[in-house]
Amino acid sequence: MHFGIVGAGAIGCLFGARLRLAGHDVTLIHRDPSIVRAIQKNGVGLHEIDGKFRRIHVRVRRGPVPLPRIQILIVAVKAYDTKAVALSYRGILSPETTILSLQNGLDNVETLQSIFRNHILAGSTTEGALLTGPGSVIHSGKGLTVIGDLQGGNSGSSPRIKIAFDDAGFRTKISSNIRGVLWTKAIVNAAINPLSALTRLPNGALAKNAATREIALRVIDEGLLVSQAERIRLVGDPRKLWRTILLSTGANKSSMLQDIERGKMTEIRQLNGAILSYGRKTRIKTPVNGILTKLVLGLEESSKMMTSRA
Repeated sequence: MHFGIVGAGAIGCLFGARLRLAGHDVTLIHRDPSIVRAIQKNGVGLHEIDGKFRRIHVRVRRGPVPLPRIQILIVAVKAYDTKAVALSYRGILSPETTILSLQNGLDNVETLQSIFRNHILAGSTTEGALLTGPGSVIHSGKGLTVIGDLQGGNSGSSPRIKIAFDDAGFRTKISSNIRGVLWTKAIVNAAINPLSALTRLPNGALAKNAATREIALRVIDEGLLVSQAERIRLVGDPRKLWRTILLSTGANKSSMLQDIERGKMTEIRQLNGAILSYGRKTRIKTPVNGILTKLVLGLEESSKMMTSRA
């Protein structure tokens, strides 16, 4: 299959490299010319879970760029960039291309559907990935990737994507309730990412720390109430998934902690901020999510100031 992947971050590089190893045609697309040049020169450096290191040469382009041959376009950019990236590809993407959002946070698919007439799929992955430099990624933990159509129907593309992902070594399922999957993952991420960013603790330590565990469970409880008010049928128990993800990616740093360390914007607005927003809409109080949102926004500001001074 011909895959395009917008976003050469940790997940983009991990999926791009492994899909290429499985024999698929892959084009990575990134807006930063220095990152594009680095991958053009060195390929993607993949540190496998078993300790092996591979260097995979993957085609890379600076975006936005026309992609006439692409069958599946994977959107792997940060949630706050979804709208801008989608607008930059409107009018240059083939109507036959299926778009798969493989992102954290809520409302990414709805944003894509408002801009494109293409078939849009939603996806969620718990694969652990740590970016250590341009095009250099550590596969830090095996997980599960779930894809599906928001309408719950059977998509002609979903089975083919599942086969490709399975071939690439990613355990993949197709869900008829992908909205429930996305909400479960968002609630879990809301109970991991901000706590990791604020404490600087890796995933495994969060599960073992009584104080962070107590806060995380309150975040999850608020998310459960909001999802019930929104009539979302969650897939799985967020409490159990929270612990499973943390223990299976024990040494991993959350994506939000990685963003803070680099002085970048985080996805707090699309995680805890989204739960807060839906809570206001449904008149459900979400004080813990509200506090964490404000704390991380403040941390973003201080992190940017420190990075600019360095």
